Amino acid sequence: MNRTGLLSLLAVSTAMTAFACSKDPPPATQPQQAYNAQYPGAPQQQPQQGYPAGANPAYPQQGYPAGTPTAAPTAAPTAAPTAAPAAGGASGTAQPIDPNLAAAASGPLGIWGNSEAPGMTKEGAPIAGNFQAGQTLEQAFTFQPGKCYTVIAQGVGITELDIEMQYVTPLPGLNPSIGKDAQKGSQASIGGKGNCLKPLSPFPANAKFIVKATTGAGVAAAQLYSK
Repeated sequence: MNRTGLLSLLAVSTAMTAFACSKDPPPATQPQQAYNAQYPGAPQQQPQQGYPAGANPAYPQQGYPAGTPTAAPTAAPTAAPTAAPAAGGASGTAQPIDPNLAAAASGPLGIWGNSEAPGMTKEGAPIAGNFQAGQTLEQAFTFQPGKCYTVIAQGVGITELDIEMQYVTPLPGLNPSIGKDAQKGSQASIGGKGNCLKPLSPFPANAKFIVKATTGAGVAAAQLYSK
């Protein structure tokens, strides 16, 4: 082979080598290119955009971002308690008055005493008061053994007047009853008409009688008798 033919053969060989090398795939410089080269014809994978590795864009994190302040819960306002309404009607102590100024009651009281406490002596002075319905007036005395007691009361304007005799003890709320009247209306009597009350104890005891305007308003007077 002459020199010209040898050069022509080398040129052809060089061109064929360059053509063969151009058919090889370029070196993989990225994961996606390596995947495509290894699995030709496979669906192209699209890299996730804007999410960190392992994050699922279909399920974003819920709640507040870290560091976001939230308002502290406040307690619901409560209504201030209201005081219970006062019970209807008057109560407490009647206004004491001079029995001489309660002649409308004191006069009939003397007549009532002649009927209820015949032959008995007045024990202390009479008491009198100006009553509203539900109010009371009381008088202390000594319940002496060997004596017998009657107490009477007369009201004017009071439609139901009641009277009770009680022991007085040092214990609050513990005042045993000695007797109560059984009359209806504006007059009341305990131990009247010879049925006076006698102490069972041989020792003197503190006692009191209580006059109450159960219904109606007006003046009332009361007197204790003994023998």
